[in-house]
Amino acid sequence: MALGRRFAAAGVRVLGYVGRSEASAQRACEFVGEGRPLALADLASAHVVMFCVSDPSLRDAVSAAVAAAQPRSCSLWIHTSARFDLAVFEPLATKGVRIGALHPIAPFPDAESGASSLLGKPALLIADPRARRLLATLVDRLGMRAMWCQPGGDPLLYHAACALAANGLTALRAAVDAAFAHSNRLSSEDAGVAADALMRAALDACLALGPQNALSGPVLRGDAETLRLHRKALRLEDPAIDAVYAAVMTAAIPLARARGLGGDALVAVEGALAQRDA
Repeated sequence: MALGRRFAAAGVRVLGYVGRSEASAQRACEFVGEGRPLALADLASAHVVMFCVSDPSLRDAVSAAVAAAQPRSCSLWIHTSARFDLAVFEPLATKGVRIGALHPIAPFPDAESGASSLLGKPALLIADPRARRLLATLVDRLGMRAMWCQPGGDPLLYHAACALAANGLTALRAAVDAAFAHSNRLSSEDAGVAADALMRAALDACLALGPQNALSGPVLRGDAETLRLHRKALRLEDPAIDAVYAAVMTAAIPLARARGLGGDALVAVEGALAQRDA
């Protein structure tokens, strides 16, 4: 729905939606501001067909659409999944259509925020040679930045990286907020300001210096005692946060090692973070 609203705002005619039900398709059309609920057979008249479904549903959705509609010659069929490449369109192999993928590299907490946050965001594009020009035009109409997929590669690892970047950071922020709340040192408002300042500064430093040179804190210093004390305090309050702390700090060890951490200090840090009952 977010993409549909962006297309409509850019002057692209949106024919409508095929939904799980006519009611869900109608809600999508109302959100976009144009179009009507469609049946799968209606896709035969579409110039561009876009599959915005969950990853586990994509193959079945493509197969059902191809079975119900004779695709329009030279139409463009695309999906928005990060997990799949163009092989998912195998049922279209003999239909004479163009195929591609457009994956918005941006989190979508909901359609409303997604529609307003797409402008300027990157989008990964995959296309057969005949589809490249039209797909690039569509991304331009969305106001997004086109990033063409390199040949080959592993879509599952790419998808995992995207999930880690977006969902992992979200989960980490929740753990940070909970740790500040348990500390009872700042009001909830001030704790949010502190978390914002720290996490934004860390991201800015990663952008400017790279993660290795942006690393700071007890792992880099080889301060195993502080790590053990942190984990003990966290474990008493919330073992789940201790598990997040141990996992994230353990992931920082290779960065610290590359910066010179070694010897007894490295062994002590690894021991403090591996210990189950810190």
